[in-house]
Amino acid sequence: MNLARTALTLAAVLALGACDSSTEAPAPAPAPATGAEAMPTGQATADTVQGGLALEGEGLRAFTAQGSARALPFGLSQEMVLTAVSTLLDAPTPEVTTNSECGAGPTQFAEYPNGLQLAFQNGGFAGWYLDEAGLTTADGVGVGTSRADLQSAREIEMIPQSTLGAEFSSGDLGGMLSSDAPDATVEALYAGLTCFFR
Repeated sequence: MNLARTALTLAAVLALGACDSSTEAPAPAPAPATGAEAMPTGQATADTVQGGLALEGEGLRAFTAQGSARALPFGLSQEMVLTAVSTLLDAPTPEVTTNSECGAGPTQFAEYPNGLQLAFQNGGFAGWYLDEAGLTTADGVGVGTSRADLQSAREIEMIPQSTLGAEFSSGDLGGMLSSDAPDATVEALYAGLTCFFR
């Protein structure tokens, strides 16, 4: 019964993507995708994304075994996102804790063993943070990516005098490099609501 409920919830999440009006591929690619199921580099993207998930500045993207993609955007319900992510990562749903001291107000967090931390507010998906290698954006940017590969994949802007270190932004996606040096690597990525103390 529990398995059936999980499968139905995941199916509902993936079905929502059919109504997703954002049809652009997540990569800074030359051409927009032609539909909700279009992917930037065809089947290869789905095959290379760990756990059927890709990181995006607007949330996450789920990939089915058939290779179609569905958005898990910020604002989606906490229960739906946790069920979908846990199913796609084949991981138990983590305990949800609350941090009452975040600048944006009380925020709930759920952390997976692969370093992916999800943030929620008012029952909705609000942000994510990743500090371990594995998951990537659809264009291959993840923890451990070299600065050279990061800059060839997308335009980045360094955030001057950040108290978090060598922090950068790329559209709605943010992250930290191991240093300001040319041979630095990505140490963390994030999007949406964060609880950084700057």
